[in-house]
Amino acid sequence: MLARATRPVNLARKQLRGFALAAAGGLCYACRMKIAILGAGALGCYYGARLAEAGHELSFIGRSTYEPLQAQGLRVESPEGDVYLPHVRAFRHARDCGAVDLVFVCWKTTCNELLPEALPPLLGAETEVVSLQNGMGNAEQIARLLPAERVFIGLCFVCCMMDEPGVVRHLADGNIRFAPLAATAAGEQRAQRLAELLTAARVPSTAHRHPEEIQWTKLTWNIPFNGLCLAHGGIDVQQLFALPGEGARARAVMEEVCAAAEARGFALPRDVVDWQMERTAKMGPFVPSSAVDFLRGRPVEYQAIWGEPLARAQAAGVAVPEFERLACDIRRRLGMEA
Repeated sequence: MLARATRPVNLARKQLRGFALAAAGGLCYACRMKIAILGAGALGCYYGARLAEAGHELSFIGRSTYEPLQAQGLRVESPEGDVYLPHVRAFRHARDCGAVDLVFVCWKTTCNELLPEALPPLLGAETEVVSLQNGMGNAEQIARLLPAERVFIGLCFVCCMMDEPGVVRHLADGNIRFAPLAATAAGEQRAQRLAELLTAARVPSTAHRHPEEIQWTKLTWNIPFNGLCLAHGGIDVQQLFALPGEGARARAVMEEVCAAAEARGFALPRDVVDWQMERTAKMGPFVPSSAVDFLRGRPVEYQAIWGEPLARAQAAGVAVPEFERLACDIRRRLGMEA
């Protein structure tokens, strides 16, 4: 239940902020947009609720959350302001939704094999698709189904969870970094409009030209901390730091991730390692998402978070022995072939 009272969002009374007309592609950001959330979990429902609050027409697609959303609507508890949507457009299957202007792919990357079935029914002539997923290689899979210039990456820096279906608890952060899959000036302009769309919905966002640059930035945390907590059987970061030598190991892996990014042409800020180590040491008993998935018996996003980045690092010719050892430990923990 929510800690404080909220009021239903009356979309008819919400005043939309002004957006520019997207010169490349023709989408009108000054209009009430039709937006689909593919994967209505905690992350998708949080951002979808913010966009609905801003006045857009949202459709939430999710099998396990379909019935709760239909029955009780969507609630968000957040330090940035609560949201209550008593009536939402919820669908069990994408084919029941119809074409929209914008799609956010929010499900785990382990579901991407379903993209050829789920995505086409949502696509119109100008529909844009944003992957809000972890790791690398996801947008490229989406681009097999529509032109690459209409595909974008959004990296979310957010802490939220769904304690019960249809109820999201947003704890902190939420900003998104957008980049086009096709790293062009026109693509960056369209990414900027996406950032403006979310910023107007109380989700501070920025635009960047190169997707790999922002991907490597997030992977400096995901690869070592998601990975080590998973490799140790699903422990939290506080337990990880208490293990002799594991803090130093996390730093070594992170430094190799930075070296891989630089070898690929994307030098990260010099202080990123110290910053990530310091902020993580203060997180307390926080269990990273992949460790949670492992503990709950769900598929783990190995390929997107570790497999594809490792392959790119090796292709760039950079030495990453600690990263390789971690990947081996994860595969062993997951019962994969080493």
